[in-house]
Amino acid sequence: MLALTLSAQAFVAPAMRAPLAPSRVVMSEEAPVVPEAPATPTLNGWTYDPKAFVGGLPGAIAPLGKFDPAGFCSDKSLSEIKRIREAEIMHCRVAMLAVVGYLVGEAVAPLTGGNFIAPTSISGPANSHLGQQNLFAFTALTITIGVGELYRALVGWVPPTESAFTIRENYYPGDIGFDPLGLKPSSPAEFKAMQERELSNGRLAMFAVAGFCVQEIINGKGIVENLLS
Repeated sequence: MLALTLSAQAFVAPAMRAPLAPSRVVMSEEAPVVPEAPATPTLNGWTYDPKAFVGGLPGAIAPLGKFDPAGFCSDKSLSEIKRIREAEIMHCRVAMLAVVGYLVGEAVAPLTGGNFIAPTSISGPANSHLGQQNLFAFTALTITIGVGELYRALVGWVPPTESAFTIRENYYPGDIGFDPLGLKPSSPAEFKAMQERELSNGRLAMFAVAGFCVQEIINGKGIVENLLS
């Protein structure tokens, strides 16, 4: 009996299984990656980078490189970085003019007995030349400086009624558009190189004019006289 039972079970047809539904794989189409536009405008080849030294502005020049031991430029906003560079570049330019003024002024005054602004008698060290100007010459110099500073403020700074001490977003520090000789390069790389030369000479000039001023205060002699003696 057991053998017959096992034989009968061996011939039982297997149960029918329901056919599997064909699987459908849905392929999602990825959108093309579009590079994000910079949050700030690119000015003369420079785009503000908050992770870079001084926002990526030119000026980290050998041998000192990224020299900021006091941390003046650390954790600063774009407007603050531009304001600091604006102050530096303008002081650089004034110092370079001052160096020329010290040397040329002291060399010319003994020969002509006058100066470049008005026919006023000038003598002695350059530290005292401004005080020897007459009222007309001093007024003309003051108005000239005031007009230049007003123009710079209108070009580069947001009106104080809107925001105090704020540089315009589309203004590159120091680039007021005054280039009568067409010396400004059109290439960003050449502009960066020229700006670094200007900063190098300007930083040296700031030290030089400070030395000129102190030297004349100490011994009462002009720089040219000190060089010739």
